[in-house]
Amino acid sequence: MPHSTSDHSFGRLATGAAFGLLAGLAIPHARKAVMQGPALAAGDWVAGLTAEHRMVEKMFDTLLATSDEEMLKREMLLTKIAYALTKHAIEEENVIYPALSENAHAEQAHHLVDDHAKAKTFIYDLRRISSRDPQWLLRAREFWTDLQEHMRQEEDEIFPTFRDALPAEENARLTKMMNWEGFKVA
Repeated sequence: MPHSTSDHSFGRLATGAAFGLLAGLAIPHARKAVMQGPALAAGDWVAGLTAEHRMVEKMFDTLLATSDEEMLKREMLLTKIAYALTKHAIEEENVIYPALSENAHAEQAHHLVDDHAKAKTFIYDLRRISSRDPQWLLRAREFWTDLQEHMRQEEDEIFPTFRDALPAEENARLTKMMNWEGFKVA
């Protein structure tokens, strides 16, 4: 029995819908894998978090090099920085900082959480003022200076010492948990 034109149209429509559904299911996971890729590739949790610090550093270098005429570029870079820092903070606040607290480093963990609150306030402040305002870039530099000190403390003092004090199995567990947190929000 010959098929009508409407049967062929329906078949193409159904095929297109099926492909659309598959793409809709696959693309978010592929994006998540790309976003979490640097931390996964780095190996352990300290190297993963450090790799994320370097990505934020590159974004800040670009942001701070913008001219007053590049408002849209500044705003887009701030959005990217805010996203990267939010993902990063979730990894640290949901896994690493509780592990620090659990292992008699509660004061350090609280200090680091306070630093994250300050970073969120900086982002909020930068979003509230015009990127044309001369204070915008000054405020962004101040934010970057504070953030660099936070990263330095984590990378040079707190995280390596903590990692070295833990058994390999615990470090592997923290790495897995941290990557899962990052993947969930990527």
